[in-house]
Amino acid sequence: MKRSFVVSLSALAALSAFCAEPELAPAGPHPRLFADAAGFAAAKTRISSSAAGRKALDALMRDADAVLGEPAVTRKMIGRRLLDTSRQALARICNLSFAWRMTGERKYAERAIAEAKSVAAFADWNPSHFLDVAEMTLAVAVAIDWLHDALDEADRRLLAEAILMKGLTRGDGKTLHSGMWAVSDNNWNQVCNGGLSAGAAAVREYFPEVAEKVLRRARKGLPNAFAAYAGGGFPEGPGYWAYASDYAAVALDTLSRQFADGVPELFEAEGLAEQSEYMDLMTGPTGLLFNYSDTSFGLSARRGPVMANCYFGMKFGRPGAFASEVSHMCESRKFGRLAALALLWSGSGADAQAPAPALCRSLGGPNPLAVLRTGLGADDWYVGVKGGRPSISHGHMDVGSFVLDAGGVRWACDLGCEAYNRIESMKTINLWSMKQDSSRWSLFRLGVDGHGTLVVDGARQAVDGFAAISPVAPAPPSEATVDLSQLYPGAAKVTRTFLLRDDGLLVRDRLSGLAPGAVVAWNMNTSAKAAAHGNVLELEAADAKGKARKMTLAATPGYARWSVSSIAEPRMPADSPNPGVRRVAFSVAAGGSGEVELSVSFALVQGSVPGSESKTQTKGKDK
Repeated sequence: MKRSFVVSLSALAALSAFCAEPELAPAGPHPRLFADAAGFAAAKTRISSSAAGRKALDALMRDADAVLGEPAVTRKMIGRRLLDTSRQALARICNLSFAWRMTGERKYAERAIAEAKSVAAFADWNPSHFLDVAEMTLAVAVAIDWLHDALDEADRRLLAEAILMKGLTRGDGKTLHSGMWAVSDNNWNQVCNGGLSAGAAAVREYFPEVAEKVLRRARKGLPNAFAAYAGGGFPEGPGYWAYASDYAAVALDTLSRQFADGVPELFEAEGLAEQSEYMDLMTGPTGLLFNYSDTSFGLSARRGPVMANCYFGMKFGRPGAFASEVSHMCESRKFGRLAALALLWSGSGADAQAPAPALCRSLGGPNPLAVLRTGLGADDWYVGVKGGRPSISHGHMDVGSFVLDAGGVRWACDLGCEAYNRIESMKTINLWSMKQDSSRWSLFRLGVDGHGTLVVDGARQAVDGFAAISPVAPAPPSEATVDLSQLYPGAAKVTRTFLLRDDGLLVRDRLSGLAPGAVVAWNMNTSAKAAAHGNVLELEAADAKGKARKMTLAATPGYARWSVSSIAEPRMPADSPNPGVRRVAFSVAAGGSGEVELSVSFALVQGSVPGSESKTQTKGKDK
């Protein structure tokens, strides 16, 4: 009995140890966010010895100098959001604080302190739209941490209490701010948990119990959001990928420093290590993004710098990530509000060249994608293919749609997201309901009519239907098939196949189980000039250098007739205009068999690409 009792106690102790919550590491001295004092010193040395680092620091210093003569930010709401103010404060405080740590010049510290004290005096940080709070909390956390030696104790306490009362708690210093974001599966999780984690880490010595609760909650909740990275893709589009991933990096860096074990389970999330390749895959030769879902900036959505890539590259052994992001920073002339973090995350080999992304690849996860391309040159073909479901966060009825670059021109385009503030102010559209009958889908850019996909009898896609994409060969000829059957209840089976060869694309659609007479419409949006000639469509556009390029689209069956219509003007008051955009389309009715087969071959015309030898390149035609 005695031995049995001892064994039981041992087993109980082991179980207790297994179930115990991970220990927090000691808080440590300031600075402790994203780097300690030694880390800042190492970054200074690393930056000075790197061409990319010097270029990035010069840009940051210019931004910091430009702010010195400006008044501090004021509380300015835009619609229901304070977000622009939060982001402006974050950019200023990060840049000025980093400038002080690199130069020791007091003017930068004093200006950053003025910004932090200004926002600390706001009545609140707009908790009704909690992203605003998260970004402001990060801003003030950076101020109290990086400027710690430049602050007197009264100002440290002032900023710490602002973080506590306006960021971490509901104003009583005890009850945590919380909401759906704490465990959600979308960008709110990364942003809110990331921003508040940084705030908690910065004030641990002042409010240890609250800080610990916030840090533990973030560690438990983030896996729900990181599930979106499974398969290497991201559901909400490249714009939200950049936002969510920047704050995923903030959260990972913060939590790994605050917990004794370094939060290994977060770094092991499926697909996370692949994320440093995501933006390269989403960028066509034109520099335009594959702007599916709610990607901002519409037709002009371009690849810009993403600070998270520097962190992912450093953590997952992808050299060249920092130099690549600095290059994008210079090309786009955009200097993100977290650029100072990129300098801390530059890692060794900051001037290394990033590896080339895969030519063709399918990405899994909740919103599958496929990318097909013939090469990485400016004139190469690039096709971005969309699978998934409409009802996902920031989703559109864009399943089966695609974008196409070739010869330096974007021929098939997506319209991007709608203007949130404007539509919310109208109060006639329920923008955030994803139900089948939601008025969200009446918006042209978000509904099925506004995308380059199929429409059957004018009906919407099924919001909860899911379309998987087949694996693709790593180089052309490569083929991606999207199974759209669940999206079209009026058909038994629907597939869309994209076949890319070295110099042409074929899109083939097969539908069965349709009612006799059902009308299937094939749609595509383009900024090119378009002329219809029966089943042949001619497109013409200029590349970035002003050279005229031409493409033909040949539709099968041969009796199909292309139509061209402008979609520049909004259909209803809630819609945004789409200047210079045309919809090219044709329709076919199902016969008695209930089957329809369509195909469109895309070919660049001789003379539109240097070195062409035949009148029309034909490898992309159906054979």
